[in-house]
Amino acid sequence: MPRLLQTLKFQIVLAIALLTLLFASSTLYSLHVIDQQHSDDVLLRLAGRLQFHQQHMTMQAMRYESNAPRDYPSYYRDLRLYFEDLKVTRDELSALIDAFASNRFMAVARDESMAMQPRLPASTLAAARRLADDWQAFLAGLDERLGPDPAEPRLEWAAEWIVEQNRTLEAAAETLHATLRDDVAQRAERAGVVNRVLLGAALIVSIVTGIWFYRHVLAPLSTAVRGFQKVADGDFSHRVAATYNNEIGWLVESFNHLSNRLDALRRLLTGLEQGADLEGTLRTLSATLPSLIPVDWIGVLVIGADGQIHLEKAFSDGNPHQIGRLSFDPDRTLLEECVSNREPLHIPDVQGMAQMSESYVFLRRLGEFGRRDAVFLPVGTGTIQGVAVFASRFPNNFRTEHLALLRNLGVLLGVSLGRTIQLAESSRLASIGQFASGIVHEIRNPLATIGLALDHLSKSGNLVESSAKRVTIAAAEVARLERLLADILLYAKPLRLEFQQTDLVETVTEAIAAETGTDDIFEISSNPCPLVAADRDRIRQVLLNLIRNAQQASPQGAAIRVHCQPEGDHWVRVEIRNLGEPIPARVLERIFEPFVTTKSGGTGLGLPIVRRIVEAHGGTVHVDSDALAGTCVSVKLPTHAHNEPA
Repeated sequence: MPRLLQTLKFQIVLAIALLTLLFASSTLYSLHVIDQQHSDDVLLRLAGRLQFHQQHMTMQAMRYESNAPRDYPSYYRDLRLYFEDLKVTRDELSALIDAFASNRFMAVARDESMAMQPRLPASTLAAARRLADDWQAFLAGLDERLGPDPAEPRLEWAAEWIVEQNRTLEAAAETLHATLRDDVAQRAERAGVVNRVLLGAALIVSIVTGIWFYRHVLAPLSTAVRGFQKVADGDFSHRVAATYNNEIGWLVESFNHLSNRLDALRRLLTGLEQGADLEGTLRTLSATLPSLIPVDWIGVLVIGADGQIHLEKAFSDGNPHQIGRLSFDPDRTLLEECVSNREPLHIPDVQGMAQMSESYVFLRRLGEFGRRDAVFLPVGTGTIQGVAVFASRFPNNFRTEHLALLRNLGVLLGVSLGRTIQLAESSRLASIGQFASGIVHEIRNPLATIGLALDHLSKSGNLVESSAKRVTIAAAEVARLERLLADILLYAKPLRLEFQQTDLVETVTEAIAAETGTDDIFEISSNPCPLVAADRDRIRQVLLNLIRNAQQASPQGAAIRVHCQPEGDHWVRVEIRNLGEPIPARVLERIFEPFVTTKSGGTGLGLPIVRRIVEAHGGTVHVDSDALAGTCVSVKLPTHAHNEPA
């Protein structure tokens, strides 16, 4: 209730109600005064009629007294005229005097319409009752003078009595009339005063309301608008002073809260843009996100080359959470669901959800960290996939607005964290490449010496059969290591391409012949294809690698289909298809990552090298695999006209 009294709505409604009440009271009182004035006019007219009839009765009596009849004919004439008039006047005066004395006027008002029943004040009523008393005394004396015989009344004696009592009746009637006039004048004056007071009060309330409205509504609104404009112009750190505890103050508080959130978002965006590594990005999130959502634990999990999902970094209450490197199998987990659906996932009760499946290992660990509510957000693009986890100590702590904000920020956070992870991975791979280049040169010389020694031993002819067999195996391993070192160098060192006009159909045929010496198991088809601008040796290396992979993946005797065709005006596509076992979906997603392979003796660098060479030519390489159609590797290269060599 006190908060209701502070609201502008209540105060404005109260002011409007008070003004309405004052103006309505003034209007109603004015209407009442008009009705009262009309009734007073009726009373004054009735008092005037009373005086008129009293004077008329006196004048008639004086005329009769001065012209009294001297014979019976004249007497009967006056009896018919004067006496009848006297009775009418007497009845009229009796009715008027009785109406004033009893304060009931409807019977004598005749055709006068009155909106309200007149009510005489005490002074006028007292004068009316004195007049009634005098009138009763006058009537008693009049009846005595007229005599007991109504057929022959003593009109002369009655006229004398009327003239004698005239002064008393006239004075009483004049007193009534004067008192009534004074009462009416007082009422009119009092009504004027009351009306002026009501109008003055309404004017004062209007002025006070206007001043209050300016100070409590217009001025704060102007201040708020100026502050809003500053924030709209980009000054997110600006705050508007909330000086009133009402809707405007609450609006300003809400706006300041919004400004705080915008400023936090600005700092968050700036921090994310400047974040050079995962730790710096998570530190920025831990410092800024708590002002937007109630989060106190942030971690990032990344799917590694081994198919496991690893907790890369975590921050708790703004500080690094030193928990070591944790790895989990994502199979049949909520983490896998989040990555697959690319949609945020809210777990309002971490501990309760963790008990629902044995595979929810990370949720149990998160519960061990003391967290009860969590949101999983998919991050990463391309080959780097993972989940960002935002957690709180309290169950059901993330409300609808928090989830909406996270959902809105999901793309930004996902891309930023994915980019940071990608940069970290790229930096790590670059470091590995530099290290590999150096270590390859260090290994090649002693490996060549070992190879020469093994070759010498195999040709000496002095070895027993078991030793010769071991030398042969060792020589094969040396050859495999040399191929691995060559692949590592090819993947790690910069590519130098020498472009020339190349016929892909011819290059495919040469590669098949060089690899197999025969094309019996190959089904080669082609359409007329334009030349491409390519490094012939590098493209031949790509095709040899893909043909070798197709042979190794194909069942014994199964055909390998190779097809070349133009695509559009500026591209040529080469497809190599085998009917071997399909590549698992999890491996297919990461088939071009270094060291990812399905072959027990493979290096995991063949396809990454293929992709690197093809993309260096401005082309693309794509792999499809299913149980019905087999595995198809598609290489698309631009034509000479589309990709002129530098």
